[in-house]
Amino acid sequence: MKRIAIFCDGTWNRADARFRTNVMELSRAVLRTEEDGITQQVIYVAGVGTGRGTSRASRWLDKLTGGAFGWGLAQNIEEAYWHLAFNYEPNDEIFLFGFSRGAFTARSLAGLIRSCGIPPVENIQRIPEAMRSYEARGPENHPDAPGSLKFRAEFSPRVATSKRDVDYREEEGFGAAIQLELAYLGVWDTVGSLGVPNQLMISKHWNRKYQFHNLNLSRSVASARHAVAVDERRKNFMPALWDNLDDLNGDREGVARDYQQLWFPGDHSAIGGGGDNKAFSAKTLEWVAEGATRQGLRFNTAMLDELTEPADAFGDVRGSTEPPSWLGRVLRWSSADRDPPDHRGVLAEFTTLRLNEDRSYRPKTLEPFWPE
Repeated sequence: MKRIAIFCDGTWNRADARFRTNVMELSRAVLRTEEDGITQQVIYVAGVGTGRGTSRASRWLDKLTGGAFGWGLAQNIEEAYWHLAFNYEPNDEIFLFGFSRGAFTARSLAGLIRSCGIPPVENIQRIPEAMRSYEARGPENHPDAPGSLKFRAEFSPRVATSKRDVDYREEEGFGAAIQLELAYLGVWDTVGSLGVPNQLMISKHWNRKYQFHNLNLSRSVASARHAVAVDERRKNFMPALWDNLDDLNGDREGVARDYQQLWFPGDHSAIGGGGDNKAFSAKTLEWVAEGATRQGLRFNTAMLDELTEPADAFGDVRGSTEPPSWLGRVLRWSSADRDPPDHRGVLAEFTTLRLNEDRSYRPKTLEPFWPE
């Protein structure tokens, strides 16, 4: 048994960036061999809009379309899936992490695994077929629909993804398979805008191709945490929130909840890193890492202590104090406050402390919770 940790970086973010995101920082802090000898394998996937291409024009176009519209996400999901298929063995533990559209990638990857399982190496040539199956819509494509069960039993013979899946294989005479449960999903400020901006006439037709992504959290994931930005205002960076956590958690409360989604002060990069200001990203890194540690992933504690040291509830809400790029300025032309969270219980301690102690901090997103 080994642990596989897949880290999906955010929009415009890659390993050699000047300022590293929480995705990159945490991937570096994973111990490659745990004290008890268990191997912990790290897989890193660069974000969309990182300038892929063979010419200056193609790299510029990738930065534009990946950054503004999220194009390239399906490619990133498939890339992560290929890496997993090449390295996974039954009973390995899987941890998924992501920031921004990399969080969308990680969550979509969890949905792809639930839908299609994990193929052995002799079936990896069918991964494009699995992607097409995942992208198909309709009740007949539900993971436990008859056609999906049959496809998964053939494509992923060693790995089932639900109790119904296990029962189906027994009933139909397929070989025995383990029931997979993803150990952990940790994400920072999931961005869900994909395709063409809604203002353009072709958007409705074009964006249909992006509706297949399954971002719902299910019990096929044992534990999950999502850090959400209070102070992000770009319309193209609206958050994709989980809305079924109460059902998944049952009667568990507070820190005992396996599935958590908390709102932290700061804009998008203040939450997920990638800028020069680490006041809030250090705290969210600590919180997401804590959830992974509870599930068994082991980190270099000295490195984690160094990464979380800058945490400051009263820091600048901007993740970067440097002037934005021309594309960053364009994306700020269309802005709006995020909708308020449902109740005070989903505010991180950092957020409550900042609201109570800093009278100048009054974001519209948190207006229902302003102190009187």
